[in-house]
Amino acid sequence: MYIWKIDQLNKELITGTLNESENFKYLMANSILYSISMIPYENTNNFDVINGILNVFITIIGLWFIYKCNGGSKGNNIIQRYLSVGWVISVRFLCLLLVPAIIIAIILREMFFGGLPDESTLFDVVFMQAIIVIYFLWVAKHIKYIAKQENA
Repeated sequence: MYIWKIDQLNKELITGTLNESENFKYLMANSILYSISMIPYENTNNFDVINGILNVFITIIGLWFIYKCNGGSKGNNIIQRYLSVGWVISVRFLCLLLVPAIIIAIILREMFFGGLPDESTLFDVVFMQAIIVIYFLWVAKHIKYIAKQENA
């Protein structure tokens, strides 16, 4: 994995010799940086920080699982598959699961727990982490299917 020097990376991309293991390293590095940037640092409570840290770990585990479902170092097109399948799953996820789940959670909190709290709670952490895990599992399912069809 290249961190600073780009000439050799350019050559490998031009010749198509950047292998799947290296592609995955770049995907993982970018995703980890994005996850870390999402950790709140100001005006937070402990649950916000816990949620952010868990996001980093679940992202690492989720991407590794997807990579393995794609065939690991023997797989093909991990970045292309992750970005395209991930996009479609994100749209479906938002419409079919996330929006209805948030509406139900708000209604339940209003009816049984005295309304929405001003700060994040343990419920928020568990809810968000469950959502992220479901997303990664859903993407992995489709990438595994694609990889199997390719090898059939």
